[in-house]
Amino acid sequence: MRDLKPLFANRSWQGVERTQWLRFAAGMRTAWCCLVVLSACTPPDPEPVTPSDDPNDWPFDTSVQYQPVLGAPRFVVPQRGLPVSPQLPSNNNADILMHEGRLYFGWRTGETHFAGDQVRLHLMSSDDLGLTWKFEHTIFMQTDMREPLFLSMNGQLFFHWFEAGTDRFSFEPKHQWRIERKKDGTWTEPEKFGPDLEITWTMKKRGGVAWRTSYIGNHYRLGQPTMVEAAFTRSTDGVTWEPLSGDGVVYRGGVSEMAFEFATDGTLWAVTRNEDGDATGFGSHVCTAPADALGTWTCSARSDPERYDSPKMFRHGDELFLVARRDVGGPFDRGDTNLSFADQQLQYLAAYSGRAKRTALYRIDTSAKKVVHVFDLPSAGDTAFPSIVRLDAHRFLISNYTSPLDGDLERSWWNGQNAPEGTKLYFIELTFEPR
Repeated sequence: MRDLKPLFANRSWQGVERTQWLRFAAGMRTAWCCLVVLSACTPPDPEPVTPSDDPNDWPFDTSVQYQPVLGAPRFVVPQRGLPVSPQLPSNNNADILMHEGRLYFGWRTGETHFAGDQVRLHLMSSDDLGLTWKFEHTIFMQTDMREPLFLSMNGQLFFHWFEAGTDRFSFEPKHQWRIERKKDGTWTEPEKFGPDLEITWTMKKRGGVAWRTSYIGNHYRLGQPTMVEAAFTRSTDGVTWEPLSGDGVVYRGGVSEMAFEFATDGTLWAVTRNEDGDATGFGSHVCTAPADALGTWTCSARSDPERYDSPKMFRHGDELFLVARRDVGGPFDRGDTNLSFADQQLQYLAAYSGRAKRTALYRIDTSAKKVVHVFDLPSAGDTAFPSIVRLDAHRFLISNYTSPLDGDLERSWWNGQNAPEGTKLYFIELTFEPR
């Protein structure tokens, strides 16, 4: 090894070279200090962006006409690599929601479409719209659970469902439950909310307020006079729900599930499912309520004979849309008024179960107060429990379930419900493009 002593003893180095070295060292020290300071002053990564689901938050050019275009389905459940187990054959009731930049996804998995004691509700989240997933929570109550619903309110994330029974041939609603995601990523213990036997169908936030449709009564009590009370309530904290007027009931009769959305002028529009039937007939209604009296609904005097199960509504620009089950070969109400009311219930339900089904996109003709078919989503057999989140001004993400699409696409609803291969969940994008 070279002896370095002469170098250090060299006067030249001690003069010019040493001065240069000290200047270099000082420069390096200054540069390091600058890096440290810059690092300390660099702002943290921005909070992830959560696109608003409220249509009023998206400016819209009314001079442009748009047409809806459907992407390809991306199947999510069942799938290897998901951070949840078990994934049972029947995967149907599902909900999606964006919260703090993440997509939250909760769904029901069971042995069959019908009630049982092995049902789970799995919750996951994703920061890339479902390409990869993080485990959130699993709910198991040794009984059936349905109608999962997320709600993001004032920085809090809630998850809701209702507890049912275990008899596959009975409709046995018992209690509604909710949990909340804590800041550390864990979820609270379940707590009951609302009256026993009530079922919440839709929750959404518009104008900083949460709105909810629910129903309670003798749903599916065939042969009896129908008395289901369908309600519309609101909340400013996501916990306490209050009626807009009176007891909050907006329809008494055969209506259960109700989808709703607000028009650009604040008018409420809704589509009901009148499955149980009443004096207006069977099928569905289009209902409205003025912006200054949202708790007072006016529904069509006669039911539309077509039935729209699992209805969910959204708005693009000034147009209102519905995603719901389509009854291929319908309508549901066959107009057999020569039969007793009880016989109409039984025969219509039996015929409905024996027909093929699709999930479809519909447009609401607000002038005629009619539901207009636009096109079908990929679907067959047992299908239709849509959930919709907005991605930007013109794109929406829809989750839905269906019987496998590589089999008989014309199989009946009943066949799909009882097929051993069960049902699958997928995501699909709906984009509105200029014509």
